[in-house]
Amino acid sequence: MVEVTAHTVVKLGESKYCIVLLKERSGPRLLPIWMRVHRAQPIVLWMKSIRLARPRTHDLFIEVAERLGGELLRVAMYAVEKGTLLSRVILLKGDGEIAVQCGASDAIAVAITKDIPIVVADEIMRVAGFTSRQSKVEASTTESEEEDKLAAFRDFIEGLDLSGF
Repeated sequence: MVEVTAHTVVKLGESKYCIVLLKERSGPRLLPIWMRVHRAQPIVLWMKSIRLARPRTHDLFIEVAERLGGELLRVAMYAVEKGTLLSRVILLKGDGEIAVQCGASDAIAVAITKDIPIVVADEIMRVAGFTSRQSKVEASTTESEEEDKLAAFRDFIEGLDLSGF
């Protein structure tokens, strides 16, 4: 498994889709995850330090898990099945771990909210990950580095075959 961080989110024009870009914590690879814009909203809000007064679905999950005595350990993106990235939230309860399947967007939202690791199966990173033309992309969100983040997306988008859409 490869540990990644939530790097940035880019909306694809006027479509209902966006790409959440995960960055390998100790390397240069990036992993694009396509999702509907409404699924990425909690991730974007968290990245912009915007907190809502009412809880979202992932907040509900976190609260229920913790009130039942679970400790959130990590989220894992472990397989791709029929074009869908399968993810799990891993909890510690007593002496054992419990894996709860969820969508990638909820897994990322839980991880960034609770500051727990996001791990991706090696095979997924090997097949779907890519390296930007840049030698290093920092996960910082300062304005001076925004152009560097977008350059990674430009590299990725330029290589897309959108003829099937």
